[in-house]
Amino acid sequence: MSNRPIDIVIPWVDEKDLEWQKEKAKYEAGNGFEASNMRFQCWDNLHLWFRAIETCMSWYNRIFLITCGHVPEFLKTDNERLKLVRHDEYIPDQYLPTFNSNTIEMNIHRIGELSENFILFSDDVFPLLTVSEEYYFRNDLVCDEAVENIITTTSFGAVSRATRYAQVNNMFIINKYFQKREVQKENWGKWYCEDYGDRLERTRACAYWYDFPGFYDPHMANAMKKSTLAHLWEMEPDALDAGSKDRFRGAADVTQYLVRYWQLCTGEFYPRRTHGKVYFPTIDTYQDVVYAIRHKAYPMISFNENCTPDEFEVMKEAINAALESLFPQRSSFEK
Repeated sequence: MSNRPIDIVIPWVDEKDLEWQKEKAKYEAGNGFEASNMRFQCWDNLHLWFRAIETCMSWYNRIFLITCGHVPEFLKTDNERLKLVRHDEYIPDQYLPTFNSNTIEMNIHRIGELSENFILFSDDVFPLLTVSEEYYFRNDLVCDEAVENIITTTSFGAVSRATRYAQVNNMFIINKYFQKREVQKENWGKWYCEDYGDRLERTRACAYWYDFPGFYDPHMANAMKKSTLAHLWEMEPDALDAGSKDRFRGAADVTQYLVRYWQLCTGEFYPRRTHGKVYFPTIDTYQDVVYAIRHKAYPMISFNENCTPDEFEVMKEAINAALESLFPQRSSFEK
């Protein structure tokens, strides 16, 4: 096993920043999709995320923290394994200011210092156990699971209308360039890998579709190639430009998952099952997240809240206390 350096990328926003709030307010009027404050609620646990990464994934090269200019108060900015990146340092001017995570993520290839191999995190995804480098990359190829899924038009729970639009936009591009049956025939063992376990039934259920109807999207940290994202901009500049112009999540968006799909369809990946558990906690279920953290029930978890602001504060306190108990030692990124 031999990989080039593997960086970690994490976008982050401080929704308590008054200047950011003023800027957001100027642009959110009339937005028909996602300008909701729920999208930007801050868990106040970024320091715990750094502890988790340093404890569970110490083999990483550097961490690229992307913000619109925020600098967390706890952060030791002179850490040699940290790179602070502002939006205006890599996102083209015509897309700024942006409050759209898809714009932020789909322009990451423009960060000059970023390694070819990187892992894209979000700040609600935490490793709880040791995760090996080979889980993400082997011999400079990403490791992932090629599992089909069916996109539905029903918006429910944490899956928003804008997310459904983006899923469809992603699939228009994939089916434009790849013939499903040819792709799967060429790499049959990667598409029908027994390591996927029960998720393989999703792909079998989609066998009669001549086109890809969709993919299973684990809401975890994803391994990506910088060159793949750059290639997508070369192949579909109009589509990615239109999506990047949405200041908030909107109907023209494409997402980071398009990078995954492209890597899967080219066959340039090692098959493995994605590990971890995704939670959509409410005030009635958030203790499940607390239990999972305290008992290290999964190698990695993510949690997307669905609650009122008051409920969020209750959930945040309990979940952060559990994370603090698991990672009590300060990381090298803390002052």
